[in-house]
Parts: sequence; C-alpha cells; structure tokens
Amino acid sequence: SLFTHKDKPFSPSRVEAILRAIMIGPDLTKEQREQVINLLREYADCFALSISEVYAAEGVVHKLNIPEGTQFPKRVHQRPLSAPQCYYLHKKIDELLEAGVIKQCHPSDMKCVS
Repeated sequence: SLFTHKDKPFSPSRVEAILRAIMIGPDLTKEQREQVINLLREYADCFALSISEVYAAEGVVHKLNIPEGTQFPKRVHQRPLSAPQCYYLHKKIDELLEAGVIKQCHPSDMKCVS
C-alpha cells in the first residue's frame, strides 16, 4: 500500500507517488527542478496521499475570537444541493468519518458559529 505515512513515510513507492501527484511548473531550470524534487523527497513525511494519512497535531487548540454577547441567527437557511453536489458532499463526509477526522454527532449538539 502507498498509504504508509505513519510507519514508512519515506518508502520509495510512497515518495514516487508524492512526486507524481505534485505538478512542478515548467518555468524552472533543470537544476532548480532537481532541487525541488530533492526537497520533496527530503520532506516526504509532510505530505498525505489520502485523508486517512492526516492526523491531529498534538497540543494544538483552535480558538475563535468571538466577542462576548455576540448573537447568531437561530435558524440558518441552507441552499438546496444539486444531485451531483449532494453525492460529492456525502462521499467526502463518509471519507472524513472513516478516517476519524470528524465524528458523528446529533444535530441538537451543534450551535451556529458562522
């Protein structure tokens, strides 16, 4: 499997897959292009080939600077999605759930923060 980010981030097959996935512009000289490729090889552990290779950064906390007393709309009106948009969205949500990036929760547990 190419998805070896956690146990073999520098495996040759994974590094080659990363290089195939990244487009390097044609405006570089041969030497510059080689430098970019070497840099990508050196930092291959920073790239994810799939959402399942993305994991939480330890000790990082996201905070929203919302002034105290701010009131948000109680009801947000969602625009209807087309069939292709709905299919795409549900597929991506399933991928994120399967990878453990997001968790399922009851709608009543959510509050409007936008």
